[in-house]
Amino acid sequence: MRVEHLAIDGSSISIEADADLSTKATAAGWAIVPSLLKSHPFVIYPPGHASMIEETVRSNFRHVEIRAREQYSMKGGELRIAQVEIPTATKRTRTLAVGGWEGRTGCLTTTLVGAETKRLVEVFDTLRFSETARGLAIGSPIVPRPRPPEVFKEIPGVGVLAIRPAISSELERVPKARGFATDHGELFRFNRSSHALLFVSRSVIASLSPSGKRDTKEMLAVAKSLRIEWTPLVGRC
Repeated sequence: MRVEHLAIDGSSISIEADADLSTKATAAGWAIVPSLLKSHPFVIYPPGHASMIEETVRSNFRHVEIRAREQYSMKGGELRIAQVEIPTATKRTRTLAVGGWEGRTGCLTTTLVGAETKRLVEVFDTLRFSETARGLAIGSPIVPRPRPPEVFKEIPGVGVLAIRPAISSELERVPKARGFATDHGELFRFNRSSHALLFVSRSVIASLSPSGKRDTKEMLAVAKSLRIEWTPLVGRC
């Protein structure tokens, strides 16, 4: 099966494997926000994520208090902002401003520490992002640190893929010795006690972590069949 997903900067990630790849993917990364004058983390979830999270919190996490809520029409979608209070280990509470912009193809989310709801609105207002037929992506500069852009995808019954571009800072983590050669890359095991695998190709570095406590023959078979390519959006490198 072969599928394609968008990274947070609009890069195209194609995944091919002998497995069910029909699940949606999540994209994450750090982007420069004009109103903050620095980089800030964002995550793009499948559409409907904001409503799903609110329902889940209200049903299963009653210790999390949702306080002020606001909603705005912005950039062709709906921006939902909430102020939440979360209990800490010291028996105090931590206040966060949580925001999610909902469009047709995805939900762009981030948070700020404190009751910074107005400042969070400015974050979404000044950040450049847009939707196309292919999905939602950020147009503001994406930075590789403190974390490079990533795409996360679950393979049902097998494990979770975490895919990153094969940039220099990531290649430094790849073992110097040769890995197990597959048709489309190399496979490494993190260490003797880990059941996760590392897949390295010309354009990506991807970890495959098993769904359970141990890897399986099925996971190894899927890993050997993997073909993943990260193609930057034209005009970005």
